[in-house]
Amino acid sequence: MSSTPPIPSPLFLVAAPRSGAETLRQMLALHPAIAMASEFDFLVDAISSEGRFMKRDAFLRSVEFNIRFKRLGLTVPPGTPFTGIAQAMLEQVAATKPGAPIVGAVLQRHFDRILWLWPDARFIHLVRDGRDVAQATVASRRAGNLWHGIAGWVDAEVLWDRMSHKLPAERQLSLRYEVLASDTSYELQRICEFLGLPFDPAMLGPAQALHREPTGRWRKADIAELSAAEHRAARWLLQNGYFLSATVRPPAILRRTALHIQNKLTLANHRRELLGTGAWLKSVYTARFGRKKAKSRLKREQAELMARSDD
Repeated sequence: MSSTPPIPSPLFLVAAPRSGAETLRQMLALHPAIAMASEFDFLVDAISSEGRFMKRDAFLRSVEFNIRFKRLGLTVPPGTPFTGIAQAMLEQVAATKPGAPIVGAVLQRHFDRILWLWPDARFIHLVRDGRDVAQATVASRRAGNLWHGIAGWVDAEVLWDRMSHKLPAERQLSLRYEVLASDTSYELQRICEFLGLPFDPAMLGPAQALHREPTGRWRKADIAELSAAEHRAARWLLQNGYFLSATVRPPAILRRTALHIQNKLTLANHRRELLGTGAWLKSVYTARFGRKKAKSRLKREQAELMARSDD
């Protein structure tokens, strides 16, 4: 591996998808001393859990159809290994606000892997009620039910818990979405204090976006489905200060099988609607019988379509 990139301690905002990270990122980016990019998950996707980096050509293929990467307008310098590419990308983010001492991005998965590049990175952890995250995931048809919809949130909180115990206190700050929404100014002041910056009222500009999706929508969910989801996430809900709603029970084997089938059908129907029936059938054939390169290309193209459907 190459040496650690020279930007010593960038800032990463980490959160499960649909937790409000983009709104908070916009708030941070309005501070004159912070240059903050949106999702950089394509970077950590190129790092294995053991810290192995993708080869340059493999990384270029991985971002070929990545809409998040394209929207950032990043360029990959020629003849540079992965560590140099990562450094160059962060430098491009810094160039959007020359002189800003704090540079960073949003991460929504595998965020511990960024430490293989920047061991001294700082982190803001944003957590939202996992049941609201699950409800939003189901509404976007990225899951067929709350049991599956909350799984990604649990993964993120398990990862943060493991990671945060290894980080010094001065390099991490956690906040709850619900508190950010109800007392935005106070929470932003906490963030500025953590970063060693004066509070700037301009950061409050996007605050209204925090109220566009009311919290607590999960309360209208089917009781049995909610009970199963809360069982899956109980430890992490309680650890983050969220009370459980009622009796929490795991789904029985038959019920779990039904939830799994429902989830698979929902995802398949969503892909079919995005691709069109003909292209969807072709993708099913390629996924089963296609060559390795065709499967990889299909996976990247479908990932871009799914990303577009989030907009």
